[in-house]
Amino acid sequence: MIIRCLHRVFLVSLVAILLTAGFLAPPSQSSAPRLGGILSPGILVADALYCAGQGSRNPKTGEHPEGFDAQVKQSLENLGAVLKAAGLDFSDVVNSNVYLTDIKNFQAMNKVYKTYFPSNPPARTTIAVPALPGGSQVEITFIATRKKERHYIFPEGVKPSPNDLYSGGVEVRDMLYISGQGSRHYKTKEFPQGDFEAHVKQTLENLGAVLKAAGMDFSNVVKSNVYLTDMSLFQRMNEVYKTYFKTDPPARTTVGVTTLPGETPIEIAFIATKTNSVAKKVILPKGTKPNPILSPAVRLGGTLLLSGKAGFAEGGIEAQVKEVMDGLGDVLKAGGMDFSNVAEGKVYLADIQDYSKMNEVYRSYFKVDPPARTCIAVQKLVGTARVEITLVAADQI
Repeated sequence: MIIRCLHRVFLVSLVAILLTAGFLAPPSQSSAPRLGGILSPGILVADALYCAGQGSRNPKTGEHPEGFDAQVKQSLENLGAVLKAAGLDFSDVVNSNVYLTDIKNFQAMNKVYKTYFPSNPPARTTIAVPALPGGSQVEITFIATRKKERHYIFPEGVKPSPNDLYSGGVEVRDMLYISGQGSRHYKTKEFPQGDFEAHVKQTLENLGAVLKAAGMDFSNVVKSNVYLTDMSLFQRMNEVYKTYFKTDPPARTTVGVTTLPGETPIEIAFIATKTNSVAKKVILPKGTKPNPILSPAVRLGGTLLLSGKAGFAEGGIEAQVKEVMDGLGDVLKAGGMDFSNVAEGKVYLADIQDYSKMNEVYRSYFKVDPPARTCIAVQKLVGTARVEITLVAADQI
């Protein structure tokens, strides 16, 4: 079965983090702490630990520390508690996502973040968003692993440095986590000449350089996250993007963000695998036709990576969340799984004010042991969507 990394004795302290962040309703005084059906701080599946996004509230005081540097430190300490509960530490982190409400805090975040990864930093993607739950200015989420044999990947001509904040990619057995890449050339750091399409092409070429250094190519990509600072460019991005995937495109999520580091208009992050085609399978729910842009899900052995699904139903945020979750349920079913198999979820809201209403619907799909989850507000979703959700699920082992 899916292994839950957080034992009851640890829940007592960690639930405080979630309560103060506004994630959970307070537990009854007469009962043991419960997760309330919204999220688990961490889920350990086989050798991989999926950590829920952690903001900057102090679990002891329920307050955000004073000063942004202290808030970054608190977010990382909150994550450190989850790692410790799973018998891991920061050296076991292979992939990281950092969410900032103000890109001006990027360098200040880096200064603190670097102290937790003095060498061999994980792959990382950083974006700026309009708002985070609980009033945090920073939220961070991790994927960590028990596997000690790893390869830190850099493109040809790029040498690792002690000052690196992230690795180009981190390969763990058959999985390769690639840091978010913008449109500055990975060697020259210059933007390409030309229109938006040139930026998309350079971004993908930067990712291709990491894939090549790992002995892979675009056919090995199984999950893609695309971040745009202008969602009106969505279709133009698609026209370039699809030329890099001749068959069986990866699962994908695309959202609009406030700003990206380095003033790039686009950033893309990949997960790739060397798993052979027998173990890799594109999942198409009944009645779904292949799409040249994305696959609804890609199954790798016992892991299922789902594309983000956006909601367009009339009737408010509740109707859209239900539409999205029902649609994701169809994909899970087509992949031989259900919501009890979900290890990680990411929820993107067009308005953070919809957070509580979203939770009321979302929690109804998880009867016990909800997945680790990150929820952020984004600048814009596709069309009239107010919510988009993506999941990672795993077989019971």
